[in-house]
Amino acid sequence: MTIPLVVLAAFAVVLGFIGTPAWPWFQQYLGGPHEEVAWGGAVTLMLVSTVVVFAGISIAGVIYGLLGTGPTGEKDVLETLAPSVFAVLREKFYVDELYEATIVRFNASFARFCHWLDSVVLDTLVLIVSYLVLGLSWLNRIIDEYVVNLGFDEVCRRLRRVGGLLSRLQDGQVQNYLSVIGLALTVLLLLLTWGWGK
Repeated sequence: MTIPLVVLAAFAVVLGFIGTPAWPWFQQYLGGPHEEVAWGGAVTLMLVSTVVVFAGISIAGVIYGLLGTGPTGEKDVLETLAPSVFAVLREKFYVDELYEATIVRFNASFARFCHWLDSVVLDTLVLIVSYLVLGLSWLNRIIDEYVVNLGFDEVCRRLRRVGGLLSRLQDGQVQNYLSVIGLALTVLLLLLTWGWGK
């Protein structure tokens, strides 16, 4: 267990120098060349956004700090000064309503479609395929039991009978073998005499 730890420690110490400025070749290989940044557009954008933020904070300070707000039951200062702007801000620029009317409604419709597709189409296909496979398995079983097995069993039974008959010929008695040979020669001579070979 000590040797793997020594190897890991050596690699941790030695291979750590690859990414350092002493050997920057590997870092340059992975990172590639650095490109110059065009600061003109970025600085302008940063300055404009900073000015807009401070302007918004200043306007809010004037409206709510100098004009002040009354007790919690009174109308907001902005509501009395610009009711249409306050209504838009209160409704969060109607983003929620737009989101509900577009994205949520589309997702709900798509979810209903997927549910219908799953419960009607896919379940029906699964049932059809399962009954088809079940029917084919029963057909396979019937063919196996009543065609293949019966045919194979019948062939085996007949081979057993023929083997039993042939085993009687091989009883070890030489006179029986000579009798069979003599009978076969007699039949062969009769066939040749009557012209069977022509």
